[in-house]
Amino acid sequence: MEFHRFPSPILICEKNRGISSEVDQVELHHQQGSSCGLSPEAAIKASKWVTLKTPKNADLVLDFLRNHGLDQTHIAKAITIHPRLLTLSPEKILKPKMDFLTRYGFSDSQLSKIISRDPKIIARSIDKHITPTLDFLKGLIGTQSDVVAAIDHSTLLLRSFYQKRLVPNISALREHGVPVSQVSKLIIKYPNALCMTSPTRFREVVVAVHGMGIHPSQTIFIEAVKAMVSVSKSNWDGKFEAYKSFGWSEDEIVSAFRRFPMCMMYSEKKIRSGMEYYIKVLGWEPSYVSRHPVLLCYSLEKRVMPRCLVLQVLLSRGLIKKDMKWTTALTINEMRFLERFVTKYEEEAPELTRVYRGMTESKCIAAV
Repeated sequence: MEFHRFPSPILICEKNRGISSEVDQVELHHQQGSSCGLSPEAAIKASKWVTLKTPKNADLVLDFLRNHGLDQTHIAKAITIHPRLLTLSPEKILKPKMDFLTRYGFSDSQLSKIISRDPKIIARSIDKHITPTLDFLKGLIGTQSDVVAAIDHSTLLLRSFYQKRLVPNISALREHGVPVSQVSKLIIKYPNALCMTSPTRFREVVVAVHGMGIHPSQTIFIEAVKAMVSVSKSNWDGKFEAYKSFGWSEDEIVSAFRRFPMCMMYSEKKIRSGMEYYIKVLGWEPSYVSRHPVLLCYSLEKRVMPRCLVLQVLLSRGLIKKDMKWTTALTINEMRFLERFVTKYEEEAPELTRVYRGMTESKCIAAV
């Protein structure tokens, strides 16, 4: 689909064009085609935020964005998020920002991602916002290439006003003894945790994680902070109760969280189905599962159940010992599992490869 030249619903000045209602806008939109790749609903929504008497500047903006590698999808998304992008001067406002970011090290594809996700960034001042933000991040992360990688991972880092959330949230970490190296990892791996969490909430989480006995110098500390800020209090309480319903004590829940913070990020449904399988189907003690919370991250259908079937076949034929640690078989990577428990026994159990492959590739798997 080609881009259509303006006028279009999102650009037409209603007063000048005589458009009296949203219905008229929709009809005109259908007559002229899809404006900038927007749906009629998106065009109407955008038209509430921008009014142009002439399509000239909008055409220049579109040409500028196309010439910098943005495709129709990128442009449509950017305009939907920030319709006033079409009112900006390509030469005076857009080009200086694009040139600056290119010199800094951002590739065309990365700039396309930035503009389509957070188009307001290229409307911000280089001196007052972009440069100070990049300098702040570089002071923590270390190199420009790392800053580029972090922003490529989350454009929020460049969109956010770092003084409002990044500074106080990082201060909360540093005050509790988290080393700069760990702060840097948090910025690179989980930037949204710093950018989207209010300072009050973030500080509460840092205090709570520290209070659980996790040492601030450990990588697991930032993993735990990220996990906790990602879960609302009501959801946290719900997951707490889900674990308790399967026999875990509060101490066991906290202990499991210290070992593997991700265990509190899964949905209650996933938690319950995993606990149900390990405790009721395999017959494991709740306390045993609490000591190996990483087991809850695996897909029952694609990993746990197929591997357990293999182990049960091998056990029934006396090919593995009864006291073998099944947790080891469930946690090792796929290649090692195949080598140790499937291909190793091709002569004694030639059907294992076919059965195992069938289960891991099928969506319909019966309980073992």
